[in-house]
Parts: sequence; structure tokens; C-alpha cells
Amino acid sequence: MATYNGGKYIEQQLDSIKNQTRKPDEVIICDDCSTDETVLIIKEYINQNKLQNWIVIENENNLGYYNNFFKAIKICKGDTIYLSDQDDVWDLRKIEIFEQFYENEPNASMIQSNVKFIDNNGNMIKSSYKYHSITESNGIVGLSTFDICKFAGSGYTMSFRKCVKEEIFSKKLNEHKNIYLYHDILIGLVATALGKCYLNLDIVDKHRLHDNNVTQLNGKLYISNRTLDNQLSILDRRRHEFDLVLKSVSDQDTLECFRMFSKFANCRYDLIKNRNLENLKFLLTHIKFYSSKYGLITDVLYSIGAEKILSLIYKVIEKL
Repeated sequence: MATYNGGKYIEQQLDSIKNQTRKPDEVIICDDCSTDETVLIIKEYINQNKLQNWIVIENENNLGYYNNFFKAIKICKGDTIYLSDQDDVWDLRKIEIFEQFYENEPNASMIQSNVKFIDNNGNMIKSSYKYHSITESNGIVGLSTFDICKFAGSGYTMSFRKCVKEEIFSKKLNEHKNIYLYHDILIGLVATALGKCYLNLDIVDKHRLHDNNVTQLNGKLYISNRTLDNQLSILDRRRHEFDLVLKSVSDQDTLECFRMFSKFANCRYDLIKNRNLENLKFLLTHIKFYSSKYGLITDVLYSIGAEKILSLIYKVIEKL
């Protein structure tokens, strides 16, 4: 768990981890120079509940959530690692069910939980999200490399084997923060490069949305900053996301999928940057690679210099 000024909600999440039907072997909490009572609350919680295998580490300098999560991950010793946000509430069966699945599926490199969104008071405000190709409402479903490349998943739902951690640190992939920006993108790509990824629709965690959490802040920033230069920066990073993990892939189909997504991002970049309309044919024939059904329209508008129109559209979206 990476924490920063999370004192308002953190005890609820600590409860949901402590009360798991299968207790965690260790809990590693890295605090990123909180200025509220987060650390005091955690320490008192650990002492009051006599949690011998819970460790809280206070960073000397603020690392940011990306580096703070990877610091916590590196410290973990277990065969499987679970990521936790500070203000969520876990399904109490999560570790037990996931560990049973890991035991039965040796090729599983990652399992993600389903999620529902709650507000400050714990009231549900959004039903669970769905992956691009997932139509089932329950059970455990496999996530293809294509799924993960389109959307790696949200870190607060992720669990993964130690081999994913070892691959990231042995190849120093975590040092490419300027490319990945978000820890979950890198973890998801490495997990699908090494094995099979799954989504458990029956294990439903609660993810809290409020003005101070990273999900909300990044979502608003992503919309408000969609200038031409920002869009090019996003696509420039996107085309390198896959290239950096190619050496981690042994399966030929996975390798080809990574290369296609890299080529797709390159074509989008070239269309917008150089107004090279020859890319349109490729983008049209690979339209399923877009995360949004409006992606191609957006790219074309950028390429013809309609940035102001798009800026107005995004400002409207931001207010919704």
C-alpha cells in the first residue's frame, strides 16, 4: 500500500485487509511524507491489533505515487503481491479466492478484482466497469494480451506473481517513469508478457472516488490537458510502452500484439504530427485498437488543426 494524506478513510481499508478470510503473510505500507495523521493512525492500528507482520515505512522525501508503489513492491517478499489504495474497501474473500486460483493455475501471472465505485460516505455511485471484450457478469474470465494492451487495468485491483516484480526490477523497467507514468500500465504489460491474466468478477472491491484521490485527479487532468502537444506526448509515450517490454515476451502471439499496438500508436502520432493521411487506411482497418469509439475522429480533428474545437468539447466533458 502506498499512502499519502489518507487519514480520513484509511482505517476502513486497514480493516478490510485485516479481516480477510485468508490473512496476508505481510503488509507493507510506504508513506510518502504525509502531512496529516495517516502514519499515526496506521501505527496505532498496528499496535492495537498486535499485527506483527505489518510494516509502515516513512519516506524521507516525497517520491510520488509511481515510485512509492514500486518502492513498496520491491520490499515485498511473498510469492504473490496485492496492490492496495489507501481509501478503498476490499472484498473480505479476496486473498483466499485469489490464492486458490493461483495454486490451481500455475500459468496465471495476474488476477484482478472487479470493482464498484463509492463516494465519501461509502454509498455506491457507479456499478462495476467492464473490460473491452468482457460480457460476462460473474465468474473468472481470462484477459487476452489485446485486452491488457488496450487497458492494463487499475492498480488498486491488481495482484500478481513475484516473477512480474522480478522481471520489472531485473530489467529496470520501473526506471522509465517518463514513459509509463502509471505503475499499473507497466505491471499489466509485464504480467501479460510472462503469463496469463484473469479478472475475477465475483470478487468486488469498493473504490472510493473523491476530489483528493489519484483516480479523480488524473481523470480531470487527462481531460483538461488535451492540447495538441499533450496528445502528441501521450502517443509518443504510448508507442514506447510496448517496445520497452518486448524482451520480456517469449510467446510469439504476444510479441506480435505488442508490436501491432506500438505500430498503431506510431501511425496515430504520424497522422497528427505530420498530417500524413496515408496512415488513415491503417487506422481504419485497425479501429478496434482504439480505447474509445471516438478515437479516430479525435485523431482526424487534431490532424486538420481543429484543436480549438476539441478543446471546447473536452471542457464540456470535464463539466459533466
